[in-house]
Order: sequence, then C-alpha cells, then structure tokens
Amino acid sequence: MQSNPNQTYQPLDLLRDPNRVTVSVSQAAQILGIAKSTAHAAYKATGYLAAGVPVVQVGRRCVVSVFYLRAALGINDPANSLTQGDE
Repeated sequence: MQSNPNQTYQPLDLLRDPNRVTVSVSQAAQILGIAKSTAHAAYKATGYLAAGVPVVQVGRRCVVSVFYLRAALGINDPANSLTQGDE
C-alpha cells in the first residue's frame, strides 16, 4: 500500500498490508476505535496508546509500530486474520 494523502482507506486496510511497518498516532486511533485526542493524550501521558503499543518519535513525527498494534489486537498473520467481513 503506497502512502497517498488522497487515497481513502478503511482503518483495518493498514493492518492488512504486510509491508506496512508503522502508522500515525491518528491512524492507530482509528484502528483502535478511539478518538484522536484520546490517543494523543495517552501517548503524552504514558508513551503508549494501549498496553503493549508504544509510540515512537522519529524527528517531529510520532508513529506506532504495526507489529505491536497487531499483537495488541490479537492478529498474528495479517494476510490470514483479517477478512473483508471483519470490519
């Protein structure tokens, strides 16, 4: 999945992509079903979005590892665990 600001996606599409390494804090919030403000407040207070989901700061950008996000959601293999009906 190429990063394209004009491209629309469903939140779980980001987890389906086996080549994706990180997502933004806002994208992770969508995946987790929480408000962006809640996600950013959690990150600023603890450094984590949820238990086991750390936020990494790269320069001025904050990103979340898709590996840890999948693990927190109990998704081991994105190709086999997420089907279209899971949304």
